[in-house]
Amino acid sequence: MKQIILVVFFLTIFGCKEKTKVPQENSQTQTELQKKLKKTDLPIEVIQADVSFLSNPIFANNSVHLRYELNISNNYRIPFTLKKVEIYDLQKDEVPIALFDTKYIEEHFDRPGNNDLDDLKLLSGNEFGILNLNLIFKKEQSFPEKIFHKLYFERTKSNGEIAMHPMEVAVIKIPETNKFSIGLPFKTKGKWLYEAESHQGARFLTEGRVNYPQRFAIDWTLITPSGNFAYNDTKENENWETYGIEIISVADGKIVGVKDEIIENEPLSRDMAVRITRETIGGNYVIIDIGSGRYAFYGHLVPNSLKVKIGDTVKKGQVIGLLGNSGNSDAPHLHFHLETKSNTFFGGEGIPFHIDRFTQLNNYSEQQVMDLFNNNSVSLDSLNPVKKTNELPIGFGLIEVE
Repeated sequence: MKQIILVVFFLTIFGCKEKTKVPQENSQTQTELQKKLKKTDLPIEVIQADVSFLSNPIFANNSVHLRYELNISNNYRIPFTLKKVEIYDLQKDEVPIALFDTKYIEEHFDRPGNNDLDDLKLLSGNEFGILNLNLIFKKEQSFPEKIFHKLYFERTKSNGEIAMHPMEVAVIKIPETNKFSIGLPFKTKGKWLYEAESHQGARFLTEGRVNYPQRFAIDWTLITPSGNFAYNDTKENENWETYGIEIISVADGKIVGVKDEIIENEPLSRDMAVRITRETIGGNYVIIDIGSGRYAFYGHLVPNSLKVKIGDTVKKGQVIGLLGNSGNSDAPHLHFHLETKSNTFFGGEGIPFHIDRFTQLNNYSEQQVMDLFNNNSVSLDSLNPVKKTNELPIGFGLIEVE
């Protein structure tokens, strides 16, 4: 499906200190650092790198995942090409705890305004990019308290020689693992296809600052018992098994935002029924304040199906609307995520959560999911049911609600 504050310390040393129940901006004073990073082999530092917002790690597939964005800027006139990134424990820096190679960088280095470049890894003078990172630790593994990043940049000298410059930057303190779980945003039994990676890197500008409200967003689509998305004509919303499903509150809370009366799209069409703007991208939606600085967003609902209004209090499991195909949506589905408080729609930071229980049936690649929709069919052969508790579904997959 279609598809996230910046406190900078200009010595390329950066970290965070968690102060509330939800993640906050990343900041750290020089006196808090336990170890200095190695200086660059260049006469001066030219690369600025920092982490603006650091979410709590989450449990998924018997591992712990730390997902964040590394902002990288070239503050010099000479072009540099990012070739490799290594992550180190600040106190045990003999060997890296993670490595991201050229292929990973090519696939995960966003260049806002420059995504049509021949080489996205190349940063010319005063250019920047955002590297979307996902650190994975074994569940029983002890985490480092703080980590730093070693960036390997390549440049061409005036005599034509190629030089490699390692640069140690961006110290961050790893927050405690997420302990917040919710129920599913629907109660209809059956098999649900989900997409949990489509929105990483969905960058917004809000009152002049960058934010990523959809960092942990999930798109949900119910399939038929035989594995189809729709009966007969897929161009009709009403023919989709998932269309019109009751959507429920994942927790007790208060309604703080609603949008209604946005007309719906024709499924699988490239043309949207309305012009997509900041106001229409979520379609018809509901936002619930579920406490502790967490706000639940439900998007793309059926017009005139909302059962709540701003100011209403809701209980966990209460129906709030019907699943639809409005806004920036190319087929009926529910878009769900949690974000921090904001004065503006999609103005907060996406924050993690766990689902209290579900049964994982299968996992797919992004291309496989595209093929499933194009073929209107999900194979139900060779499923491998695995019961999960207090985890976040990641990647692309199929779960069962029993």
